[in-house]
Amino acid sequence: MKLEHWSLRLRVFLFFAFLAVVAISGEAVGLYLGFTRMDDPAALGGFVFAGVIAGFATLAVVAWVWFLFDEHVARPIQRLAGALLARAHADVEEALDAKTARYLGDLAPAAQAVTANLAATRNKLAETVAQETTRLVEEKQKLTALSAEMPHGVVLLSGLHKIAFYNGAAAELLSADHPPGLDHSIFDLLRARPILSAYARLCAGEGGDGHVLPLTVATVHGAEVLSARMRLMHAPDEGDISPPYVLTLDDVTADLALHAERERLLSRLFDRLRPSLTALRTALAARMEENGQDDPRLDTALTSEIERLTDEVAALDAEYEAHKSDWWPMAQVRASELCDALTAQLAEEDIALAADTTDPMALTLDAVQIVALLAHIVRRLSAEGARAFSFLISRDEDAGAMLALGWSGEPLSVDLLENWLREPLDVGLADMSGRAILRVHGTEAWPEFGRGSRAVLKLPIREARRLRRSFGDGRRTATYDFDLLSRTPPKELMDSPLSDLAYVVFDTETTGLLPSQGDEICQIAALRVVNGKVVETESLDQLVNPGRAIPPSATAVHHITNEMVKDAPKIDVVGRQLHSFARGAVLVAHNAPFDLEFLRRHEAGIGAKFTNPVLDTVLLSAIVFGQSEEHTLDAISTRLGVKIPPEARHTAMGDTIATAEVFIKLLRMAEEKGIRTFGDALTEMRKHKRLLQDANERTDA
Repeated sequence: MKLEHWSLRLRVFLFFAFLAVVAISGEAVGLYLGFTRMDDPAALGGFVFAGVIAGFATLAVVAWVWFLFDEHVARPIQRLAGALLARAHADVEEALDAKTARYLGDLAPAAQAVTANLAATRNKLAETVAQETTRLVEEKQKLTALSAEMPHGVVLLSGLHKIAFYNGAAAELLSADHPPGLDHSIFDLLRARPILSAYARLCAGEGGDGHVLPLTVATVHGAEVLSARMRLMHAPDEGDISPPYVLTLDDVTADLALHAERERLLSRLFDRLRPSLTALRTALAARMEENGQDDPRLDTALTSEIERLTDEVAALDAEYEAHKSDWWPMAQVRASELCDALTAQLAEEDIALAADTTDPMALTLDAVQIVALLAHIVRRLSAEGARAFSFLISRDEDAGAMLALGWSGEPLSVDLLENWLREPLDVGLADMSGRAILRVHGTEAWPEFGRGSRAVLKLPIREARRLRRSFGDGRRTATYDFDLLSRTPPKELMDSPLSDLAYVVFDTETTGLLPSQGDEICQIAALRVVNGKVVETESLDQLVNPGRAIPPSATAVHHITNEMVKDAPKIDVVGRQLHSFARGAVLVAHNAPFDLEFLRRHEAGIGAKFTNPVLDTVLLSAIVFGQSEEHTLDAISTRLGVKIPPEARHTAMGDTIATAEVFIKLLRMAEEKGIRTFGDALTEMRKHKRLLQDANERTDA
């Protein structure tokens, strides 16, 4: 090992040890030479005794001086170096504590002046850059908003087929198998063969000047079929034989199913009509051969075939009507948005409506038509004297959702309702009545008696789904990092630069600290870090049903109660989500062996093993700041200027956010100390293995 790789404190200790050895050796040699000159063997005991006393005294003095030097010079220099490194590479703005290096003379004030000047220069530069980039940021936000709301999925990929951009529609299309993520391979989500074939053809010059090819591709598990267009970002050249490309995606699974259903109906129509028509033609030909003479058998055959043909046509017509609504252009609308739209439209006419929904749901319908129909009925009811209108959307076992319009007053008769349904409505199309709207939605509306003096009109919607819990504001966003387009082919993990790796920072909350004695996970949170930045739109935050009671002592720490987790999924389900979320990434945690032990105990139920490489912020902190410092999350955060809100501490997502910020800063500081690759980091972490076990080494039971 090279001398410059040794820590300062170790080198100081070795220097004083060498000094002690030299001094004691010099005393021993001097006493020995003195004894040989005396020619008195009896004096040997005295010389030995003097040598021992002198040796211990020398050793004590050297040790005392070393301790003072280590305490007031070496250790403060190490702390000062860590603080300077943090301010240079981790954007820490707090001033240096002069007391840390009060025995180092002018070094501490000089370091304070340097860091203060660095902070002032950085602030001026940041202010200048902010002023110059305001317009660009606004344009970027507009572009992001536009691309996020595009109805088609858009994915930008590098020549290595890694994702560098995806919009909200693409995230919804591709999340059935695995959620998409920056730097993930597109082949985790879509079948590889059609994409590789189209890409090779485009790079070979097909697609014309626009470098565009259409293709059809299925998701990995074949659940959806997507119509796609592939476009090269630029023509391949000698310097870039694998150019980036764009995939525009549209889900045609339902369209193909509807087309197949229509083909099936037509096929059934022809198959059923063909023998009936043949039989009719034969019966008619036989009747003509009888020269007008009546034959009861022919009449019976004709009548039977006509009745059979009528029944077949009626059955096919009913099936056609049942499926016709699937061919009408529909969209998914939130139940709450439908309530808001109806309330707002009636408010313009001074009609009050109390609208609500029992569950967060998305309904598949034409919102303009349904709102127009319901508003039309409310107006007619209001003219008839009805009052106190209410509107409720609820889940329905038979239909997907049930729309219930209620009012105080006389119940609605079927005949009057039918008259109102025949009236034309203004929905942007000609000849659209309420009856036509119900027909295209494949549904019906009927009146019922309500509770007390209230009456109800019910209207079922066939397709509705419960919305999953969302941790954002509900808006679709575009996620991107265009630097990923210039990535070089990946190297072996140990030789891969730390800056080129994707990371998943995670944390767990548990029922206790002893997994071997039955403690379990009750919450998991995770964030992705790509290119040294947290990807804010890619996160996992999920309560877990631990299958056992959460002790009050644990609830006092993380505030998770038994009531909160009683309907949460088990660790088998959430563990699969985390495993999918972390595919192809390095796992990062604070005290990672603790969290991984809980997960690895459930690998059989999860159906996957957590074999990801692991980095630990405890050991990274020891590399940067030295093993003698405190390495709790709070202590590291304080040194690096990372603020943890008190209400977020000891929550899975709060600790994950703090760990991610700490990790990014530690990574930059470690790279400044010459730790460039994952192999370098692993080697240095293992020097501090007495702090923690190595999470990269595992034993399978």
